[in-house]
Amino acid sequence: MEEQNGGWEYLDLLRTELLKQREIYLALREGCGENVCYKPYKDKEWGTQDANYTARLRLAYYLLYEGEGDEKSIVWLFREELKDREQNSFQGIGSALEILTFLLKKYNEGNKYGDLFVRAKNANFDCACGYDAELVISEDLAENNFLDCIYLCQDLEYKPEMEILVAQWKDSIKEWDEGTREDLIRFYTFLGKNEENESLYLAQLELAKSGKLRDLVLQYERIIRYYIEMEKIGIAHQYLDEARGCADEKTIRGTGLFQRIFEEAFEIVYLEKERTLDTEKTKELWEWAKQASAELKNWYGNLYTKAIAAAKAVEDPYVSQLERKYRAWEKTWGKSLRKIWKK
Repeated sequence: MEEQNGGWEYLDLLRTELLKQREIYLALREGCGENVCYKPYKDKEWGTQDANYTARLRLAYYLLYEGEGDEKSIVWLFREELKDREQNSFQGIGSALEILTFLLKKYNEGNKYGDLFVRAKNANFDCACGYDAELVISEDLAENNFLDCIYLCQDLEYKPEMEILVAQWKDSIKEWDEGTREDLIRFYTFLGKNEENESLYLAQLELAKSGKLRDLVLQYERIIRYYIEMEKIGIAHQYLDEARGCADEKTIRGTGLFQRIFEEAFEIVYLEKERTLDTEKTKELWEWAKQASAELKNWYGNLYTKAIAAAKAVEDPYVSQLERKYRAWEKTWGKSLRKIWKK
């Protein structure tokens, strides 16, 4: 990429968006923090979340890179971020907490905010393991390279800007390899351009065929999942049949990767029956998954529920055995998992 207007074009694109945070910062200084305060809500899949996390993260990056900020506002933002770290079901440390810690340290004469840093360390399990109040973060936006800026746009949910940068980055790649394809898969997935990932997954699968068995099973699992999500169940079934060739290998049988292959096999059986796409192949897949998965020692919630759904779809009495095992699993693990989820 060539420099334009005395700076890198991709940096200018990101900075333009960050500068829009100035109005939010000025409002916060006047006592209006509605757009960046902790705002919890319950998500059916992810539990307790914060509707304003991204808005607070954008403001934190603005303060970091533009050298703005005052002590009162940063303390207030830090406390709001702590609420999210303490209550969020996903836990994690998060970039917002790290940036606000770095900014708050500038006002920590006599360790007057030491109690807040201790509270952050104890906010959740991830913070206890990895939070560092002494972390130093660069305040120079220009130290971010092209890929850094793409990932920043993703974290900050600047999708239009990210799409522009991804297109430019893609055009700059002269020779594609496993790493660059993985990057593009992640970008396209985030941007909702999953249709364009098909050729990338296929290329990754072909590459894996000349490598380690574990990597091959991983790529089969990914491409099967891709076609299920794209509602191309027939193609997903074809690749699952290919993946079954790996099932006889003792080195891979019973691993977490192959558990997901079984999970997807059950899902395909259920979906084919639901959509009246079932054939003798559906029945044969069910019998294989039923028998082969019986050797697994470690089952989990999704594997049980999908196996039960498939068994009901094919009207196999085996469903009663699966349901008994699932109830026993829930009795052992379900309550503790739900308890963690509700925190």
